[in-house]
Amino acid sequence: MNIPKLFVVFIFFIFLVPQILGAASEEASVAQIESPKKLYTVIDFESTFMNKRKEDVMKALGEPDSKNSVQEKEVWKYNQIVKDAGKIWDQNIMFDFGRVNYIWSDKTK
Repeated sequence: MNIPKLFVVFIFFIFLVPQILGAASEEASVAQIESPKKLYTVIDFESTFMNKRKEDVMKALGEPDSKNSVQEKEVWKYNQIVKDAGKIWDQNIMFDFGRVNYIWSDKTK
């Protein structure tokens, strides 16, 4: 009688414990992704950085993850900095004469 109960407990641990441990490590990895940068809502990001100088953006956000040129204007991209609708998005900032004049999010992620 003890052997079947022991077998059931053993099977329970084999199948359930890895799932519990995997969920805990997944939550920890999400927390690590979000912690290095401050996350903004779209409205907070736009109201904070629209019409700001490059130096002010750099002071608040640090170096961008990438720099490109679009329509002959400088574009900085910050990865995973905007959180809205339950997802974390990338944010692009376009400069004109050294000031932010256009902002848009990459919602593909």
